[in-house]
Amino acid sequence: MAGDRYPELLRTSTHRWWRPLLGLLFASLCVLVGSVALILAALSVAVLSGGSEDLRDNAFLDPDSPAGLLVNNLIIATLIPACLLAVLVVHRQHPGELASVAGRVRWKVLGRLILLALVLVTLFFVGGFAIPPAGLGDVDVPPAGTLVGLLAVVLFTTPLQSAAEEVGFRGYLSQAVASWFARPVVGAIVAGAVSATLFALAHGGQGPALFTDRFAFGVVASVLVWRTGGLEASIGLHVANNLVSLGYTAATSSIEESLETSALDWPYAALDVTMMVVYAVLVARLATRWNIAVRRPPAAVSAEPQASYDALSAPEGVRYPGSRSTASPPPGQEHPWGMG
Repeated sequence: MAGDRYPELLRTSTHRWWRPLLGLLFASLCVLVGSVALILAALSVAVLSGGSEDLRDNAFLDPDSPAGLLVNNLIIATLIPACLLAVLVVHRQHPGELASVAGRVRWKVLGRLILLALVLVTLFFVGGFAIPPAGLGDVDVPPAGTLVGLLAVVLFTTPLQSAAEEVGFRGYLSQAVASWFARPVVGAIVAGAVSATLFALAHGGQGPALFTDRFAFGVVASVLVWRTGGLEASIGLHVANNLVSLGYTAATSSIEESLETSALDWPYAALDVTMMVVYAVLVARLATRWNIAVRRPPAAVSAEPQASYDALSAPEGVRYPGSRSTASPPPGQEHPWGMG
């Protein structure tokens, strides 16, 4: 409905209790099919280039190699088309609403917030080396060709992988869960908690400090989505974090080790959470200064579900049925840290 916050966007007149369940199942199936296709394609390339035909030999998926890291990133990236299709096919809504309340990616906002996040993440990442025991430890720099390949894959596909995780967890999963609740505040809180928990668990076995760090990221990302009306802020933080961390591990031949780590010291977790909170505070201030819309504009609501499909074929970008005001919606007046 008009005026809805981001978590409420799937709770329209066509909402039924079973649509989120069917949509999550449909999206999971799409990810599975896409992942199998990518793995088979990677295996075929590996075999044609002289690799082993044994499926148990998964060297072609080694993330410390450019090809392996590429496949891993692309597998995660299948979350994007899977979630877009779930919104379009199952919920019969415009898939652009996964991006923001504006029904599209607000590219200018995204670009600015990625730059802000890169500065903060880099500063705190470097600061982490001051935590005892200080120092880089043993550094194993890969061969020049491998290093260039890894850095290229990190630069060009890690943003896609990071955005995909936000589309999946803070996007479709959060909207699906929130749609079951008539009270927006309850729906947003439950969706944020579920999203943060499943996001942390999706990274495998881990100690309490590492789980807390990842859970905190999920909570902060959900607050950012609520406060800004879209995924741009959470994507910016996720992209910056992964670019910096994977860039460093690529240069030290430790990508696989970092991806499979299950422990983190509490001081590092505290430093990381502090960085997230600082970023969130800055984004909240900037969202007000930039007059970022946090609610769906009235013209974005369709009286007929079919209108969402008709809008997809419009010749000039994303259109909405009926007239659409050219004035920017007023900024949200709610407390920036609320979950309503």
